Amino acid sequence: MRDAVPTTKGTRVVALMYDAGTVLVPGIVLGLAPGRRSRRLRVLVRRSSGTFHTEEYLAPGAALSDRIRHDYVGVPGDELRQAWTDLVLWDLLEIEAGLRGPQGGDAVRLTTAWQGANPGDIGVLGGFVGQTPPGDAGSITFNPVTFRGPAADGRILVQASGGPASISTPVRELTKTGQPVALPVWRWRRGGPGRGRGEEYTVTVPLWDWTPRRSS
Repeated sequence: MRDAVPTTKGTRVVALMYDAGTVLVPGIVLGLAPGRRSRRLRVLVRRSSGTFHTEEYLAPGAALSDRIRHDYVGVPGDELRQAWTDLVLWDLLEIEAGLRGPQGGDAVRLTTAWQGANPGDIGVLGGFVGQTPPGDAGSITFNPVTFRGPAADGRILVQASGGPASISTPVRELTKTGQPVALPVWRWRRGGPGRGRGEEYTVTVPLWDWTPRRSS
């Protein structure tokens, strides 16, 4: 059984695959791979081990083929889509596929000692959630206390205090890890700012590695 799935690159889908058992997982369409007897839909998935793999599925209207390993790819329902969004599984797939780069609120892990911070320390890239920092460069704050909440224009603002912090790090210096990480953040309670009105919560975000240049 197959749903009518768009074949456009970047389409978010749910796919059947074998991963220590037959499971449904999120996938990102990479496009069609034409064949002699059928059209095959190439879908990027992430295994439970954290590794990425490209699976092939029958495209809508295609004939059967022995090369197809699985028989289901479809459009996720709202609840499943939201659950995978909260776990940043879509983001990890889009990063691996080259469809998404570092964005505001993502986590950054140091690979070497820098300005008093240690290898393995995790910081936060400032900016707006879902957006690349202006000019493709942003501030990374380590040992952060991170505000993550609505700005006046409705976007989700990420601002961190703490340190050390970079002033303007080009996002091209960040390397994908394929891993998520949980970050403690805070926001104002409903009703807006006020004494004692801050609330802490946790978000899961993509993790990047950073090796600072000597001049950073």
